[in-house]
Amino acid sequence: MKDERRDQLVISNKSYKKSNELINAMGKGTALSQKLFAIGMQNIKIDETNNVVATIYGTELRKMFKSSSGSLYEHIEALCDKQIKGATIFDWILLMKDKENGKIEAHQVVTDASFKNGTLTLRYNNSLTDKIVNLQKDYTVLSLSDTLSLKSVYSLRLYEMLKSAYDYQRAVTKQQGELVFEYNITELKLELGIINSGGSKEIKAELEKEYPDYDRIENLAAEKTGQTKYKEYKVFNRNVLSKVKDELNEKTSLIVDYEPIKSGRRAVGVRFFVTKKEHAILKEEKIVHINKDDIMDDLIDLMCSVFKVREIREIAEYANYDVDKITKAFKYMQEYGSDIEVPIAFMKDCIHNEYYENTSKFQAVKKNSFNNFTQNPVIDFEELERQLLDN
Repeated sequence: MKDERRDQLVISNKSYKKSNELINAMGKGTALSQKLFAIGMQNIKIDETNNVVATIYGTELRKMFKSSSGSLYEHIEALCDKQIKGATIFDWILLMKDKENGKIEAHQVVTDASFKNGTLTLRYNNSLTDKIVNLQKDYTVLSLSDTLSLKSVYSLRLYEMLKSAYDYQRAVTKQQGELVFEYNITELKLELGIINSGGSKEIKAELEKEYPDYDRIENLAAEKTGQTKYKEYKVFNRNVLSKVKDELNEKTSLIVDYEPIKSGRRAVGVRFFVTKKEHAILKEEKIVHINKDDIMDDLIDLMCSVFKVREIREIAEYANYDVDKITKAFKYMQEYGSDIEVPIAFMKDCIHNEYYENTSKFQAVKKNSFNNFTQNPVIDFEELERQLLDN
């Protein structure tokens, strides 16, 4: 765990530049392709064919895959073979619009990959070289630790988009604190990669317009290419926006909130409210997050024979990740003489009342506690558990 904390400390001091054009390009990709780009930017060069080449060493790959031993081959094979993973690093496709010149371009970002002697080498499309290296303006500085901490590709995309928009607007307006950004829902889905042209000439033609008809694009995507994922706002909100908001607020330097923009009763857009955490607060929260991961690993090792992972997390959150309390409560439960019908409720009540510190105190209430189920088969377990959880 000490090595992991040191790795996190090293990563937390690193950042990388990404052009705003790449950040705001529509298209699709995987979370892994975004993370590899971020890590690869630490070691890049331009080869004789004007392609950007990124070298990622085994030590960095192990940190990303959280693999401390064994071969990296299977991880790399899954990165590259669609039959194994379903989505690969080669599926990172960008749709770039040039409104002034009336053209639109689609680019496969990663063109080649090789893995040899524990080192991964990625070659990027030479059409994108000037958008990857030697950036002098119109770029955003992104945190490597923020990027690597995110699991969802939608979180990664929105982190980049909102960080870019926030830094740009703050530089232009000199405003501090919370700023607001608005997106048409279909435009947002295009940028997150939920919708793409799918090879439809009609969608491409509509996207080439200076002011695309986004309602038509969404309908065409459904009719022509069968892209109906998250079509309804309530589903999009539940499965994407709310989860992305929680992940960004927990793991990155941004504080994000949002609300729907409505036309009548219909949601037509999303309004994001964004601010940045103060440095001291951010540092404290990241330490807590790192400790939580370490604590969960220890608790899973201790309690997996009795509880599911989600139950262990629920107990940990109930106890504010106090390992001492949880360990004592678990030991008390294991040594308890009678049958326990609802172990998770037992654990929570034990933690709340600290029965492990005073055996006589627990025995005094034992007669009426949820732990006496075998002596009272008609007791309402759910109601009693609810009362216990309310305390």
